[in-house]
Amino acid sequence: MSESDAIIEESRSLAEEAGRCVKCGLCLAECPTYLLHRDESVSPRGRIALVEALTAGRVEAGATAHKLLAGCLLCRRCERVCPSGVAFERILDEGRRRLRSRLPLSARLVVAALSRRSVAKRLAGPVRVGGALLPSSNLAARLARRGACPPPAPGVHPARSAKRGRVGLFLGCTAALLDGEALDAAVRLLNRAGFEVEVPPGQECCGALALHAGMPELAERLQAANRKVFAARRLDAVVGVSSGCGAHLAERGDFPYWEIGAFLVERGALEALSFEPLEERVALHHPCTLENVLNGSDAVARLLAAVPGLETVEIGRRGGCCGAGGLAFLADGDQSRSIAAPLAEEIRRLAPRFVATANAACGLHLERWAPGAEYLHPVSLLARQLPRG
Repeated sequence: MSESDAIIEESRSLAEEAGRCVKCGLCLAECPTYLLHRDESVSPRGRIALVEALTAGRVEAGATAHKLLAGCLLCRRCERVCPSGVAFERILDEGRRRLRSRLPLSARLVVAALSRRSVAKRLAGPVRVGGALLPSSNLAARLARRGACPPPAPGVHPARSAKRGRVGLFLGCTAALLDGEALDAAVRLLNRAGFEVEVPPGQECCGALALHAGMPELAERLQAANRKVFAARRLDAVVGVSSGCGAHLAERGDFPYWEIGAFLVERGALEALSFEPLEERVALHHPCTLENVLNGSDAVARLLAAVPGLETVEIGRRGGCCGAGGLAFLADGDQSRSIAAPLAEEIRRLAPRFVATANAACGLHLERWAPGAEYLHPVSLLARQLPRG
């Protein structure tokens, strides 16, 4: 097939998928950007219509079109509630690909840095590019707190009880940069429950940021590298601690990927663990990708319920978005702050000791607007309560 034929075939496929949207509007009550702005142009069906128009050449691929598509948080709540099963993510990614020349320098630098884990450390402090603060004013402080707990070293971490299986640990870029404690906690919990954990060298970013920034070629190169790394090992499963990476890998990884909470609960590991009591309150945030794509919210709630004395209060609406939305906060910081505001108010009102979230970027975003509590991954809290020995 020639390149021109491939483009025509791709356009037909996109048109067929977009045509499945019957514009019923059931997604409107679930879309965070529509609920904030009350504007059809930033609703799922409005954005689908825009991508259709771009594909057909009826709309200029200019700054206005880019702003409308870049502002989508890709929470994928619309997909979860769509009666026609429209693959909105795929449609939006194609629209962003057609507009990638409009991607601002700040977003390009974030994608470039995080797409190479060896370069990600360059984001270790607040960096201003074109007036935008990358990626948040409290990043340096969070990195300093996490510096005492780097990600697990490459190699095999043996089971500490009767062996139940062998799993690989996906490090990711943001999780390795922002939440080494959660990755270390995952290994400790799995080892205690009887799982041997291998951390393979040579891993790359999952590719989600690149794909959603309109760079599918880069995303595929990263995915291919990760497929090669994990396919070379005899593993029962691959687990990770970031719901954003998980949503991407579960659909495109070509290996059996599990979010760590779901794996611990559904593979019987939780029953093999015991925890010291903790008389504290934790606000539990469910990232949109965890609920809408991975269906893992119930598993996380069950994990925290295993700690005696811990009072868990769920905040926000399951399937809703905190406002960070990958790189969307760079496209419209005011929008991201406005969407985070109700969650931040809930956190301030509850005044919890901890805020638990299965996505480090969500925690970073919320911590900016509701400081005071300790933001951490649920498995980090569990690992701290493991009996010594």
